Amino acid sequence: MRYFDLIFTRHAQEKMEARGIKMADAWKTFKHTTRSTKDKYGGVRFEKEFDDFKITVVAFQNQKNEWVVKSVWRNPPLQGTSDAKQKEYWKKYNKTGFWEKAWIVFKQQLGLA
Repeated sequence: MRYFDLIFTRHAQEKMEARGIKMADAWKTFKHTTRSTKDKYGGVRFEKEFDDFKITVVAFQNQKNEWVVKSVWRNPPLQGTSDAKQKEYWKKYNKTGFWEKAWIVFKQQLGLA
């Protein structure tokens, strides 16, 4: 899907929808970036600080020199999204001891967690 001069992959569109990120905010991040760095997979990370959160857009240029957005996320994540739940899970997981981590992994493998 095109939005002005950006092409969004299906993955990027799905992640933006799941993360509650507007396409306009992703475009603003790309156009008016606060910081950009090379991504380890050959793309470029564009970051923009908004009032109380930061959006990161990962994009690369195709053979026609068009910018293609691979992924977009927000930090901190919106409450209630899978990203927010995962962040809380990792906070809790990192504070636990060895046996509790082993128990968590065991429950995950059984599909109980």
